Amino acid sequence: MRNRNNSWLIFWSRIVQGTSLGRVVGALSGVMLLLAVIFILWSSDAQKSVPLLVGADSPLPAAAVSNAASLWQQGFNPVVQENLFPGNFFSSLPFSPDFKTSAVAGRKLSVSTTLDEKLQFKLVKLLRRYHPQLGAGVLLDLETGAILAMADYRNETEGMILPEDCGNLCLVSAFPAASLFKIVTAYGVLEKKSVNRKTRYKVVGRHHTLYKYQLGLGKSRYRYKPSEISFEKAFARSVNPVFGRFGIDYFSAAELVNLAESFAFNRSIQFDQPVHPSQVALPQTPFQQAETSSGFIKTTTLSPLHAALLVGAPLMVDRLPQPYLINRVVAENGAEVYYHQPQKCEFQLRDKKACAELAAMMRATVKYGTARKSFRDVRRRRSFRKLEVGGKTGSLDMPDNIHRCEWFAGFGKNPATKKMVAVAVVLVHGEKRTISAGYIASELIAVSLKE
Repeated sequence: MRNRNNSWLIFWSRIVQGTSLGRVVGALSGVMLLLAVIFILWSSDAQKSVPLLVGADSPLPAAAVSNAASLWQQGFNPVVQENLFPGNFFSSLPFSPDFKTSAVAGRKLSVSTTLDEKLQFKLVKLLRRYHPQLGAGVLLDLETGAILAMADYRNETEGMILPEDCGNLCLVSAFPAASLFKIVTAYGVLEKKSVNRKTRYKVVGRHHTLYKYQLGLGKSRYRYKPSEISFEKAFARSVNPVFGRFGIDYFSAAELVNLAESFAFNRSIQFDQPVHPSQVALPQTPFQQAETSSGFIKTTTLSPLHAALLVGAPLMVDRLPQPYLINRVVAENGAEVYYHQPQKCEFQLRDKKACAELAAMMRATVKYGTARKSFRDVRRRRSFRKLEVGGKTGSLDMPDNIHRCEWFAGFGKNPATKKMVAVAVVLVHGEKRTISAGYIASELIAVSLKE
């Protein structure tokens, strides 16, 4: 039989004999020193808790899993710091993406943002040059979620279209969504198995009006011969009667609201600063369903940040990142009290076929639809011809029925560098329109994707 030594018995005998006593004392001293170092690091201002990594088969409760990502850093929460950014930070020139502040509980902090100095300068200069009554724009990196440019503008003569204390206009959902809501409706229709962008629909009357007779809900003394138009052209040219019928034929009132909520309407968007939730109301009649599905209603509102996510989602297909503005926050003593951790956005589009069809229709909007003229100047540039660009326009009166709200939201992709951006620009005009939102957006896309 083979002999086996009892290692524990040998170790104990050596302790009794005193041969291993020094080793034991040394080991205990090393353990105590290690614990002391861990305690000092844990209690210091430089503490950073490690994010909780949760597997698919985790035994943790569902609530713990869903909150894991938000609990990993509790020392500093930028969302609740209303005075973190100076009042004119998003509209001032000259501009620096990094700044120092002591407005947070008297602490001197250094804040590093994701804003690109060149792109931010471009956006602010464009808004100042054409001076609409109100203006706001957001440029988003679709791969990372970083905000590359975000600026708002108020004309000194605009009066009180929106109260000054409403905050950064890029995060305010006081603007009617208008035809940008057609993106939501189009995705819901494209999810139907028998529908694609080549499917043809009948339309009666003018394309940019919405009357009951155009929807088959009322009689008219005029007799119009119906014409046919493809789904793609109806989207690119923003044909209201076709999208109005979608709201009646394909959805109930509750289903239409549920579809909107899957695009993050009626709920908050996670961001480094508070974002006003975009709103959509429950339609009470078939005609209101048509108004909602076509965007021809003022109760459906949208923020520029949400609009940028709306047009970026079809391009990313279940990979839309959560937008963020702050890279890191450092205390006066050099301790890092906050840093960004990438996360996915709360809403995702998962139907690949519907996303591909919707992205193609958005490209048609820029190619021959309502945004064609806005992109005419930049399309002449040699560097721009290689880019893949798409989007959606929209315009509707503000609630005061005096000022006009105009949108462009779209995406740009450079096949050579694989870089992708989403942009949203909203302008509010008075009696005269100074420039289109699409033109400002086209300039931002061209500069951001230039090699």
